[in-house]
Parts: sequence; structure tokens; C-alpha cells
Amino acid sequence: MDNLRPMIALNVYLLPEFRQEILSMVIAGMSALPDEIRRPVLSAIREEVKISGFRNPLSAPHAVLIRQMESVFIKQSRFIKAMLKAWAALQQSSEAAVGSVIRSLSFQANDQVPEYPDPENAFLIGWPEGLNYQKLADLVLAQDPKLSASTNTLALLTIWLSGCLPDPIPAGEPA
Repeated sequence: MDNLRPMIALNVYLLPEFRQEILSMVIAGMSALPDEIRRPVLSAIREEVKISGFRNPLSAPHAVLIRQMESVFIKQSRFIKAMLKAWAALQQSSEAAVGSVIRSLSFQANDQVPEYPDPENAFLIGWPEGLNYQKLADLVLAQDPKLSASTNTLALLTIWLSGCLPDPIPAGEPA
């Protein structure tokens, strides 16, 4: 387990705008989630997100809620797990194509997937040689040309389904 990274390590790879998009999607899609996913999300938000003037953070204005959720997302692996599990459940249209690409590229096996029992020891590091976000998106879109998912969405879904973070990007290289 020494080579596993905590879920907060994922934040290095996420643009702030994309992080906010993830959280907004979870809040907007809450009613579509099954109970076993929705309950931990609601519990995590109520326990961890503190907004002055609101006993229930879900009653706060959307922008304020997302900003406060993002500050927790950056710091707490358990919160990330709840949010990403919900986000991934909302990405079912992309899951088959991404899963097919993961299998074809022989990602290293991570026995933490798909439940991630310990968010502090969750992700391996290392994508197959030469794979970057754009190449990944091209491969996934070749599997299913009708997909309308962004490159960031496909990359995060790949991380979630494979349990592998990309290799750190050397300075000056495109992702």
C-alpha cells in the first residue's frame, strides 16, 4: 500500500473550473442518483461544508455552496470519494467506451477500484507509456464517436475507473 496515493493527490491534475463543474454536476444530478450513492454525498456535504448563516449548506446559494464544497474537496480524501462516486455514476454514457480503452491499454491493476475502501490509499501513479489526455480522448471517441464528453471528463473517468493517476507532467509539456 506504500505506492498508493490519497485521493487528494488528484487535485494536482484538476483545473479549478473543472473541479467546480464536477461539484455543480453532482448537486444538479442529486435526484438522479441511487440512494446508496446520494446518502453519502448528502452526509458529506452536511458534515464537512460549513457556510455561515446556513444550518444546512444545501440551502445556500449555488455559487456559495460550490465554492465551499471546493475548499473541502481540495483537503479531504473522504469528501472527494463521495463526490467522485456520484459524479462517475452520472457519467454512465461514457463509461463503456472509457472502460474498453482502459482494458485495451493494459493499465496496471489497482485492487482499490471500484469501491476505494480507503481514500487515503487509493490511486496508483502511472499511465501506459506515451498516453496523455488528448490521446486518451481520441481513443475513447474512436470507440464511441457520439460521445460529447470533454477531454477533462474522459481523463477523470479514466482515473476513477482504472485507479491510476497519470505520470506527473514535466514542466513545459502539454497534458
